[in-house]
Amino acid sequence: MTREKQIKPVETYVRKRMLCLKEKMAEQALDAVIIQKPENVFYFSNFNPVINSHPTYIIAGPEIEPCLLVHALRMEHAKAEGAIGRIELYGRWGNKVTLAEDPVNAIRELLKKEGLRIGMELDYSNVLFYQEVIEKLFPNEIVPISGWLSMMKIIKDEYEISCISKSSELVDMGVKTTIEALEGGYSEAEASTEGQYAMRKLWNKKIPESEVCGFGTSEGGMIDSLHVWCLSNGHIAYGCDCPKNYYPIRGDLSLPMAWAKTNGYHAENERTIIVGEIDNYKKKAYEGMLKAREGIFEILKPGISFEALYDKAATVYSDYGFGNILPGRVGHGIGCSAHEFPSLERGNKLIVQSGMVITVEPGLMDKSWGGVRHSDTVLITEDGFERMTKLDMGEIIIKSL
Repeated sequence: MTREKQIKPVETYVRKRMLCLKEKMAEQALDAVIIQKPENVFYFSNFNPVINSHPTYIIAGPEIEPCLLVHALRMEHAKAEGAIGRIELYGRWGNKVTLAEDPVNAIRELLKKEGLRIGMELDYSNVLFYQEVIEKLFPNEIVPISGWLSMMKIIKDEYEISCISKSSELVDMGVKTTIEALEGGYSEAEASTEGQYAMRKLWNKKIPESEVCGFGTSEGGMIDSLHVWCLSNGHIAYGCDCPKNYYPIRGDLSLPMAWAKTNGYHAENERTIIVGEIDNYKKKAYEGMLKAREGIFEILKPGISFEALYDKAATVYSDYGFGNILPGRVGHGIGCSAHEFPSLERGNKLIVQSGMVITVEPGLMDKSWGGVRHSDTVLITEDGFERMTKLDMGEIIIKSL
């Protein structure tokens, strides 16, 4: 499951990311940054509190030793799993010494100055936090930084790729097992449960030292990121939903999908299956989907634009007569998030580069008949690509009961 190339300790990569952050801050003439989106805090610290009822922050600046700011409750967890040298505390818990009761006052203690030019993730920060920053830190200017943080994360390092590789093997197992269960007569929900259990068993067997937690919200944690779900026919058009107590029958399209996160890094796999025999319209859509994927893989390499990848798939679909239901995108970035920048969509002139990890998933969906989509997690290499998920890329047919 692990890649052959020797991977350095995660602390090495976190230090390098922090150096890149400082360089970018200097380019933007920023005095400080406040990073609070959990996936971005993790990227610069390797710390995931699992539940974000007490948010964590990265505080950095040219004259500030970068630090991970956590609630006192999270101190032991941060010290055990964080890969950043300085950890500071806010809030109150036991006898721990903290900078302040609330995070913005703690940040004020760290920055020590007013009138600073501060970078923040304005697409993530809520209005109340933003107002509190204005009222307590008295910045000269607040600068949006989410865009260039996304660009920093777009090229994956060796550690990130090794984690995504492990996640890829888990999702392969999840989808494979779900397909087998459907062929055995299981319902969507039953088959998904079998797939999820198989993923968990593989994790326990091969990489039990790896964490499979996800990034929780302010109201709930995500202890287990090993997800499998299966949708059939018109339900496929929902994209992401709970599987039902439905038993696929002859003539159906069914779509098992799996997500997994290993040590903070995500992979996905999706495979549309044919139950018995389908009508000609569905056959044409399925064949078009396979041809659209072939078209993308034929041209996928560094130097091509994401828009060109979209246009290739869209042209195939239009030639097959599906130009009126084209997808909005045919893939997306993947990493700390399931759906990460960038999208493989029309208008995206960004150039594909070695080290990017994306999904390739041109699909068709319509509530009236269902949908077709295979999705693979793909690493861009120096001269092409490596498919990190390994399941059958062609037509998948199971017998009907």
